[in-house]
Amino acid sequence: MKKYISLLLAAMTLIPALAGCVSTPQDSTAATEADVTVTEPQETETVTEEETTVEITETETETETEEETEILPEVTEDIEAMKAEPAAQFKVSRAFGSGMVIQRNEYIRIWGWADSSENGKRVEAELGGLHGATVITDGEWTITLGGTLKENTEGQTLRVFGAEGVEKTFEDVLVGDVYWVIGQSNVWYPVSYVKNEPLASEEARNAEISNDLQIRLNRTFAGDFGGIDLGTNAVSRDVVNRRGWQKPEQGAMDFSALGYFNALKLYNAMDRKVPIGMIEFDGNGCALHAFLPNEVRDELKVSTLSNGHYSAPGANTHVSSFMYNHGMYSFQKMPIKGIIWYQGESDLADANNNNTAYAERFTALIKYLRNAHDQIHHEYPVYIVELPPIFIAFDFAKVRLNMGTIPTMLEEAYTCTTSDLWKEKKYGYDDKGVMDPVKNSLHPFNKWEIADRMYKMILAHDKVTGDLNEVCGPQFEKAEISEDGLTVTIKYRYVGEGLKASGHLQGFKVTTASKKTWAKPATMEITGPDTVVITAKAKIKSVAYETQRDDTFPERVNLCSSTGIPATAFTWIFE
Repeated sequence: MKKYISLLLAAMTLIPALAGCVSTPQDSTAATEADVTVTEPQETETVTEEETTVEITETETETETEEETEILPEVTEDIEAMKAEPAAQFKVSRAFGSGMVIQRNEYIRIWGWADSSENGKRVEAELGGLHGATVITDGEWTITLGGTLKENTEGQTLRVFGAEGVEKTFEDVLVGDVYWVIGQSNVWYPVSYVKNEPLASEEARNAEISNDLQIRLNRTFAGDFGGIDLGTNAVSRDVVNRRGWQKPEQGAMDFSALGYFNALKLYNAMDRKVPIGMIEFDGNGCALHAFLPNEVRDELKVSTLSNGHYSAPGANTHVSSFMYNHGMYSFQKMPIKGIIWYQGESDLADANNNNTAYAERFTALIKYLRNAHDQIHHEYPVYIVELPPIFIAFDFAKVRLNMGTIPTMLEEAYTCTTSDLWKEKKYGYDDKGVMDPVKNSLHPFNKWEIADRMYKMILAHDKVTGDLNEVCGPQFEKAEISEDGLTVTIKYRYVGEGLKASGHLQGFKVTTASKKTWAKPATMEITGPDTVVITAKAKIKSVAYETQRDDTFPERVNLCSSTGIPATAFTWIFE
């Protein structure tokens, strides 16, 4: 049985990775590089500085509907830079492209590289009436334009230039909201899979894909890292994917269904006046440690070094840190609106405390990323998909329980509950009882429904429409134990007008000195709008909600807000 499970897990994670390269069509409409009159230096770079040609397509922009309440730091013209001789040659990061989306109400940075012979020379940039300049130092340069831009659905030209005739231009640059969507196979799970799934909702199967939509997509996945020595401290300073920014008709079918559906719903909800950019980073079968920056990995001691390569145990064997090093790193200077996260399936193992340390490691990752982005809205929000129920032999419960404590450790973290969104126990099995290795309970097709819940949370957070108290499920806030250890009081936020349950409250479990495994408490009762009280006959050591991998709402767990949205899973240890 153990052999069968490990083979099945390998199939479920590796086959999607292959599918990402084979089953989903490669981009047939390649965009071309923006006009460049600069003569770029020929350089030979290590993996740390890998250069690949990116075909640039159209992207879109973003806008800001919430009022600006902070005083923005002033950006002044670099007088000294303007005195320098203009550069004769330089490169611009492939994070930029024609049709891209720039984050509104944030400082705009443009960056790139040059041959060392250009050190001390000037590079300038212009966009939307803003201008900036800098001097090349140690073969690198970064320009911060002198101001911010509101949302703009009219494409503008981004010019980056040096000496006369030395210029790189990017056309149809939009200004709107940019999100990172990050995760493993359930982020990889593309729009095409949902559209071709007979069991998916009619809305999902008919989701609009049109270049009339100002939605722009930029996807990096593990299949883009061919030829890179993974698992070392090396990073790819420039974007490794060859697709660049794409319009929906070019990129949506291969793009993350979760990411695209969120983009579509946000765009429509804001009356199509705010362009949306989605940047995808997906790694099939990758545990959380694969997404950690080097510094975080080392600080948390999650991996070991052997022959120059880091590794860490997980449900699948993957070298440590490569998703950050070769995907996310090259975009970290680009301000974003927030992060959408769906990952954790490969952290189910007890080895290396992957499941029980998940919240701590995730919190460290997001704090690092927020500092690396170095933007005006520093504490940008993170929206986390709670791992849905699963009806095959992979126990995600420990990860799900640990994920539920993230909002107690991390500001601006919001959990999108899923216990009511997936109940297809036989999905993926044929008439002979053989399970499809890709389309199964591990990879539910309910991405439209998850996005429908999440985009409302995003709009409520941004004060566009709705209220977090109504569109979020009850989110665990704290648990307090009585002096005798027999009673636990649990507090929630986002309860609407108050917690409720259909019938008798169920779904809570405890461990006690006499019982090492989860057991039903003696009593569980909603005692106030945001409060549940649990009692036991022996001293309580820990309390949890939604402890089984296949717990569904309201069949086995039934706590929810007054608006009917289920409560998050969580676990809390008192000793």
